[in-house]
Amino acid sequence: MEPTEITAGRLHLRPWQPEDAEAVLAACTDPDVQRWTTVPSPYTEVDARAWVEQIAPGLWAGGTGAPFAVLDATTGALLASVGLHGIDGGRAELGYWSAPEARGQGVVGEAVGAVSRWAFGALGLQRLSWEAEVGNWPSRAVAERAGFTVEGVRRRAMRHRGELVDCWAGGLLATDEVVDRRAFGGRWRDLTGEGLVLRQWRRDDADAVLAGLSNAESARWLPVPSPYTAEDARAFVETAPHRWVSGHSAALCVQVDGQVAGLVVLMPSTLDRGLAELGWWTAPWARGRGVAARAVRVLVPWAAGLGVRRFEAGVDVDNLASQRVAERAGMTREGLRRAGLRPSRDGVRADGLLYALVP
Repeated sequence: MEPTEITAGRLHLRPWQPEDAEAVLAACTDPDVQRWTTVPSPYTEVDARAWVEQIAPGLWAGGTGAPFAVLDATTGALLASVGLHGIDGGRAELGYWSAPEARGQGVVGEAVGAVSRWAFGALGLQRLSWEAEVGNWPSRAVAERAGFTVEGVRRRAMRHRGELVDCWAGGLLATDEVVDRRAFGGRWRDLTGEGLVLRQWRRDDADAVLAGLSNAESARWLPVPSPYTAEDARAFVETAPHRWVSGHSAALCVQVDGQVAGLVVLMPSTLDRGLAELGWWTAPWARGRGVAARAVRVLVPWAAGLGVRRFEAGVDVDNLASQRVAERAGMTREGLRRAGLRPSRDGVRADGLLYALVP
């Protein structure tokens, strides 16, 4: 296959050249590239030279791959690597990495889009595949932004540093409408206001979650395990990112004065993306300070910017504290839903008051 160059706005994509070896060495010794890709470890000058002088040209010559160096179109600086490999029968797999200094600027996403369009147009491919180890959220965000559909998890299907690991698998078809498939607008930026911060959950929040949910008040009103254990808390903070990227829910940590003060969650309707349910809980130490209501008021404008036009909350008819939260957050009580709440631990569906907010 004849080596090709692609011009894509601020980026210039071209085949690798011998003079790229030094920049390749610098990029591929970066801890994140080492952690998530299959480049040799440790990565040496010999590896870099083998790539630019032998391996990459060989893929082009054999017609089995199309590896591109992604350069700044103005300065010529190496920003990333994007390429196809395993080209066969109308299919190929897409892979990429970013130099540390180019991260967070959308470089890889733009390059992936350019290579995808070239692959479908010039090469006539019908499908591009993508795989990444489960947990590699930056790679997944790039793929989803470029229009790839994450099709599932392949268990122990990827070999990484001598071990078999679970991986996400996705695909982009030549006939697909290329739309950004990242849930909740993609990259998260903390929301601040009203004396608090809404942020993503972290693994080291597990102890705070345990303290917040292993008390009688939480057990009474929330559909959580009882007794609530450290294992339950760890499972929650570890699965919250999965719910985020799948679009199931945006469960956010409410932080006040550097401490975990509770949770606020947005759960979009699967039938109507303009409708979403709100939920919340407050840590015992933060109760009585209006934390949950303030968190809802901060969350709603962000969610409205994503297209949510109506927010609902179901509150137990006996949960006066949560009713006050809904009212202070600006929600209107619209009526009674008989047996309208999710089943409790004993399977009983309680009556709930319906609160709603239309921004």
